[in-house]
Amino acid sequence: MGETAFTVFSKIGLTNNFSFRPAAVVSDKAVFLLPVTIDFPVESFTDFGESQIIAVPYIGGGAAISTSEGSSVGFLLTGGVDVRLSPEFTATAGVNVGFLDKTDVGLMLGIGYNF
Repeated sequence: MGETAFTVFSKIGLTNNFSFRPAAVVSDKAVFLLPVTIDFPVESFTDFGESQIIAVPYIGGGAAISTSEGSSVGFLLTGGVDVRLSPEFTATAGVNVGFLDKTDVGLMLGIGYNF
C-alpha cells in the first residue's frame, strides 16, 4: 500500500484454520491492515511418522485504514504463504489489495520471529 515501505506484521492464530494478521505499512503515510484469513496448513511426515507443518497458504479479507489526508477506510483482500524455516523463524510472502480512495496492491516479503 506504499511504493517502498516498512511493514510490521503479526499472525495471531484464532483456531487451526483461522488467523488474524494485523499489519502496519509505513511510508510517506501509514496504512493499517486488519484481515482475518483462512489458513490451509501443508503437512509432511518425518521418518518417525510425526506430522509437521511445512507451509501455510492463506487467503482472507478485512479492513484497510489509511492515515493520509482525509483518512479513509476500505475493504482489504489478502493472500500468501508462510514457510517455516526453523522453530524460531518463518518466511512469509503475501499480496494485499486495498480498496481505499483508489485500488492499491502491495507485495510483502519478510521473515518473522515465532514466539
